[in-house]
Amino acid sequence: MKNIITNFCLLVLASCSGQNNANHGSQVLATVNGDEITAFALQAELKGAQQNENDQDAAKKLLAGLIDRQLLVQEALKLDLERTPEVVQAIESAKAKIYAQAYLSKKLAKITAASETDINTFIESHPDKFRHRKVFKMQDVVFSNDVAQFDLSSLEKEAVTLQDLQARLVANGIHYETGTSQLFTDRLPESVLDKIKAMKKGDLLFLHNHNNIIVKSIDDITEQPMSEEHAHLLAGRLLDQQKQQEFIAKEVARLKALSSIEVMDTEPNKQ
Repeated sequence: MKNIITNFCLLVLASCSGQNNANHGSQVLATVNGDEITAFALQAELKGAQQNENDQDAAKKLLAGLIDRQLLVQEALKLDLERTPEVVQAIESAKAKIYAQAYLSKKLAKITAASETDINTFIESHPDKFRHRKVFKMQDVVFSNDVAQFDLSSLEKEAVTLQDLQARLVANGIHYETGTSQLFTDRLPESVLDKIKAMKKGDLLFLHNHNNIIVKSIDDITEQPMSEEHAHLLAGRLLDQQKQQEFIAKEVARLKALSSIEVMDTEPNKQ
């Protein structure tokens, strides 16, 4: 039900957006029982799907999707679904996210891009990402993260090689799958990069989440320096993202300091 409500909210908001922009002179591309679908709405869809505005095939597919979506919106409105409490609340939540993003977009647009000096300094201070970028070819073993079957901390200490790991899994009746992968040092988060850059062939890297354990064994390491042009573009993008994140954190802190915020105690069964 939650996914249905979320999708419906997006449909209603997109529909309203298309109708409003039609009133502002945007070219009408199609009508669905009198409701207009405009060029502005299609451009928004292309942007959201990260498609080139000049890609005619993508435009045709997205326009067809907009028509299908408008048909569903019309049927939903006939059933007064926009009046149900779940939908009303979900629409309000969607609107709040849109307003917040619009505010941040307006503020972030004023942030200056990283300077050439900052970009060059960043490249020099991160050789693992740029001039000495490495590619790690890995052999992988993947199995379920089930604490009832094994002690993960002990397994990480005792399994020295991939063959040793597989033998231990077999001995404990744990099903696993194997595969291969590549890791590029410029694409790794710092926490993983710090672990892997000091490793050598045959060493094991344990990665895990709530569902799976992924154990990677280094099969080969090659240095693959990034081109100067690519390094410049990536460094600039990373610095811009960092500046934006820092601004958002400061702006939220500023607004909190100016506001009165009270968090209600909603713990159940508490007197």
